[in-house]
Amino acid sequence: MVRIVVALKKRMYREVIALSLHNHRPNAEVLLCPPEALDHEMGHFRPHLVVLDDNDGAAQGELSGALSRVEILLGASMDARISVDGRAREVRDICTEDLLAVVDEAEKMIPKEEAE
Repeated sequence: MVRIVVALKKRMYREVIALSLHNHRPNAEVLLCPPEALDHEMGHFRPHLVVLDDNDGAAQGELSGALSRVEILLGASMDARISVDGRAREVRDICTEDLLAVVDEAEKMIPKEEAE
């Protein structure tokens, strides 16, 4: 089962994205946290995917335990920087379908012994 932390600064964005993930991937474990609690949750919850703002100040070291991450580039549109298994790409105006594709990629990367 994939574990996802949604750590966007804006609470409404966190809640809406978490609700969408829950509706589309009901077996996923989704945790909401403010960015300032991300370091703690990385060690405690051990997420496979982290969704965060691009400018939240999270250090690369804090995120190293996650298999993938989606950095939302908040601005006039919701562009995103996606990193999966060390490969990065940018998506213009990210949509739910794009995010769910990252969830699916992260889930496929979970080691078998952890997934059982």
